[in-house]
Amino acid sequence: MTERTNLTEVLLGPADAAEAVALSAEAGWNQTVDDWALMLEFGAGFGRRDRYGRLVATALTLPYPPFAWIAMVLVTKTWQRRGLATELLRTCIDDAERSGLVAGLDATPAGTLVYRPLGFEAVYGLTRMRAETVAPIKTIAGPVRAMTEADLDTVLAFDRKLFGAERSGVLRHLFGRQPGHAFLAEVSGTVSGYVLAREGREATQIGPLAAPDESTACALVGAALADLKGAVYLDVGDRHTSLLSWLDDHGFAPQRPYTRMIMGRAKPYDDAASQYAIAGPELG
Repeated sequence: MTERTNLTEVLLGPADAAEAVALSAEAGWNQTVDDWALMLEFGAGFGRRDRYGRLVATALTLPYPPFAWIAMVLVTKTWQRRGLATELLRTCIDDAERSGLVAGLDATPAGTLVYRPLGFEAVYGLTRMRAETVAPIKTIAGPVRAMTEADLDTVLAFDRKLFGAERSGVLRHLFGRQPGHAFLAEVSGTVSGYVLAREGREATQIGPLAAPDESTACALVGAALADLKGAVYLDVGDRHTSLLSWLDDHGFAPQRPYTRMIMGRAKPYDDAASQYAIAGPELG
């Protein structure tokens, strides 16, 4: 009998969030229990438990028809290098295909080498920018104001075109996490951009961030960063060089690159020109 026979396949739900967060914390990732509960409420979670019932591996898909986002492929250290991550990845791909959805994900450089042979194609690059402490921000001119709950329906309609799919439940959740750091941009009373934020295990995550131009993107980020304490992350599209430079001027530095990849498709579903920062690699 091999050790692998002692593992049990399980489906995961929101009740598993507190246990799952231990795996992402072990990997040094930023997710909180609230993040896991969100993903396991809206998505399909897959896991492996050992003979003692301990959760040792996870993966999930978030359905955003016409695509599904694969994330949180994690294996605890004592069970790594035994094929579990690849097995769970294939489970997620199969789950997407059964639902008629195209699989997508954000890959690290090492992950890119794994995903290309499976049929994933690179659509654009991202850089995680991190600041331990944000430098003081001067007031930035721009058509930016605080977002309120009354704005949500309008912002969600705007986002459907930006993201290429419906994700109202996810964005409503994110707005509720830190509403004081949510802002929108308007031109003649019409929403042209917005930014949200949420607390993380070790850093605040800023995103999504959408804007019609670089100056508005910087104004939105500047508003969201005001009064934030501690470390901050933004996952910024590599094409947005002016925003990357602005972040560099305010205490941010590159932490790691990602590549957005779609199964069998060389074009993104989202509007990469207008989406300056994603919600995070786990949320698409």
